[in-house]
Amino acid sequence: MEPEYHSDGIPEKLVAQLKTGQGGHCFRRRAVLAKASTQWELVCCTIERLAPGAAAFEPTPSRSYPQAMLYEDLLTESECLDFATEVQAARGRIGECDLAHRQTQQWQTQLVPVRNDYMRSAGLVVGARIGQSSTRPTARSLLVPGEPYYPDIDEAGRDWLPFPIYHGQNDGRDGQIFFLLPETRAFIASAEFSDAGSLIITVAGSEVEALKLLVKGAYWEGGLIRHFEEPVCGLTTSVSVSGDADRLEYYLLDRTGTAFDFHREDRFSRSMTGSSILKESQRSLEDQMRHALSKGEGQNVEFKPFVDPDQKRAPGTQKSKFDEIAITVVAFANTEGGHIYLGVNDDCEVPGIEPKLSEWAKAASSESVIARYLGALKSRIKSVVQGELLLQLWHVRIDGALVAVMQVSPAHSKPVAIRQDHYLYARVGASNRKVPPDQWRTVLEPRRSRLEL
Repeated sequence: MEPEYHSDGIPEKLVAQLKTGQGGHCFRRRAVLAKASTQWELVCCTIERLAPGAAAFEPTPSRSYPQAMLYEDLLTESECLDFATEVQAARGRIGECDLAHRQTQQWQTQLVPVRNDYMRSAGLVVGARIGQSSTRPTARSLLVPGEPYYPDIDEAGRDWLPFPIYHGQNDGRDGQIFFLLPETRAFIASAEFSDAGSLIITVAGSEVEALKLLVKGAYWEGGLIRHFEEPVCGLTTSVSVSGDADRLEYYLLDRTGTAFDFHREDRFSRSMTGSSILKESQRSLEDQMRHALSKGEGQNVEFKPFVDPDQKRAPGTQKSKFDEIAITVVAFANTEGGHIYLGVNDDCEVPGIEPKLSEWAKAASSESVIARYLGALKSRIKSVVQGELLLQLWHVRIDGALVAVMQVSPAHSKPVAIRQDHYLYARVGASNRKVPPDQWRTVLEPRRSRLEL
């Protein structure tokens, strides 16, 4: 589901999770810290709720290096709430390390499905940023007697943090603390079409027999939306979904409207879901891109060459190629959304990104290299953007050339902005425009679909 943002204190959803009254939950806190001069700074921290009975587990001993620390301990519910309160008050402390950080500006809560970037289950993720990922110190050659060796702090983070995938210095989650709260009461275990053509959804969880659950959602076919709502009987429900659907979204709810899990996909982003249901589309992503090439850049289309997620601004320049990408993403989000195609020049020629990609990865192009690049790019973009951002990335080959595709959905909550940038950007025709203050309402007013500047 879309993230919810909170700037007036600890989110109520987190407080409710930490005040269950049961007192039997155990939380594992893991943190990666780097030393800048004499002060420890946070790279990333997770507080993960463990399965019942985990209180008897012993924490993994923390690992100390001259310029880095991999910290772990176990917390109770009340200790987690105390830690969240300290973070809110800018008094965060992990072990013996006082965290140097500014006052927390914003918390974020998000319900995530089974396939997500934070943990290996569906559930609630609550995060708070206390530092800037772009300015965190680096540490190389973590090498001391008695501790495991890591070539750098990025590799240490990949090994230590519970994230399914971690992008190191390109990861937008750096500088943040995350409470990871897996959903165990009810979740979607599987979904597949039957021989009769119905979508059979199976649920699981510790409370599925006690909860009155239903599956509610919609699918899209030929531009039309079709709604459905079916009760869960036992552990399954049967939903009528056309085999020619182009897009599918559904939620697992109880009768009060509490959402436990959800699934979303469309035919073009199916490779990114990891658990696609829809069959191949008659109009492939390649066809969609060829259509964009025939029309050229416009209100919803931008062509760019390969961009390095690590790229910094050159001395004397105002914007890097990465900055241009980030501004386009924000401009699309503030207006009607759109697609950015990396590997296409202004003449609608398609040289692709493969040569530059191999240089960036220091390895031959492969599916794993492409996935690593797309993940790093998405994470870096999210690290410099403030506000609601719905961004999907995948890749396609056109006449043998590899192209990265970025789909930006229009934001429901506007404006979306570049961090530490005082301008508001919007898409007008084939250009990204800086919007003067007297016309901000044109972007913020949801009924206006397009700027007329």
